[in-house]
Amino acid sequence: MSEYKWDLRKARINVHKHGITFEEADSVVSSPLAVWSTDNRIGDRDVRKRVVGWSSEGRLLLVIVSVSGQRPRIISARRATKREHDAYTDR
Repeated sequence: MSEYKWDLRKARINVHKHGITFEEADSVVSSPLAVWSTDNRIGDRDVRKRVVGWSSEGRLLLVIVSVSGQRPRIISARRATKREHDAYTDR
């Protein structure tokens, strides 16, 4: 079982919008090679992290994770942009 949870409705929307399952996103956030940073665009109510890393499907993804609450929650996942890809590979 993953240490991350997610909303099933939001997961279906994410697949429709971005073609990425939250199961695939889970492989990114669970990876020791993932790069974590704070998502500063969110208000003080919910602490969120941006995670960039390679998925089990071999795609470089950006995953947004809420770390507020007892168990972290995957919010969204999409393919990394060129800028995000370059920042990840240049580190």
